[in-house]
Amino acid sequence: MDKNMEVIKSLNQLVQGEYMSIEAFNIYISKVRDDKVKTTFQQVQDQHRKNIQNLAHYIQELGGQPKEDTGLKGTMADMKINMQTSPEIAPSDYIKKAIEGMTKGIQMTENLLRGDLDDSSRELVGEILQKDRKSIEKLKSLI
Repeated sequence: MDKNMEVIKSLNQLVQGEYMSIEAFNIYISKVRDDKVKTTFQQVQDQHRKNIQNLAHYIQELGGQPKEDTGLKGTMADMKINMQTSPEIAPSDYIKKAIEGMTKGIQMTENLLRGDLDDSSRELVGEILQKDRKSIEKLKSLI
């Protein structure tokens, strides 16, 4: 596999993770009753959408095609989140679930950084990590 294909594969894993985040936040937003929490969730979700857009453009520049779905793993995660949520759950519990999910995403992204990325990809992924860490701080401030 040539270098670009390895990079594209790695970046597509990140794209799928970003889609999983968007789907998780869709579920949280639909069920949380606190308007401030809902607004913050929407802001974090918007950042994930921007991350996807930036990743997709870069993948296309490399000659690849972005994978625009969550895959089987994402479908299973959505089912799990749906079973574990309801409007009766306290907003702080949703915030904790969001932080937990984003922390796992950051760990997966850090693993990608250790892999076969070119310098530009590494920079893009590093920027996404910084934004995700800021989003976690924003969520923590709600607790």
